[in-house]
Amino acid sequence: MIYVYLNQKDRQIGSVKITGHADSTTETLDLVCAEVSAVSVGILNAIDTLCEGSCLIQMESGFVSIEVQSNSDILQIILKTLVIQLETIINTNKKYIKMIRREV
Repeated sequence: MIYVYLNQKDRQIGSVKITGHADSTTETLDLVCAEVSAVSVGILNAIDTLCEGSCLIQMESGFVSIEVQSNSDILQIILKTLVIQLETIINTNKKYIKMIRREV
């Protein structure tokens, strides 16, 4: 199972953590992991290019962490795009990926 942990305050995303794997035993599950990986890498590249130095970022196998250090409107648009893309994946793969939202 892939878990997405989203921390927000006043509609501003403060951190995103993505953990786990879809237990890739079939092609379908491999696709879920590939979708999440592709979206994550694209968003991390966008943050690095458009908002350099604004976040602490980690990416390893089965783990992505984005912690906002210096907020901006552009960064929030990028992070909200990540959430929308992940919600799209969740809508068709609810057995393998779940989002947990917390207001902090």
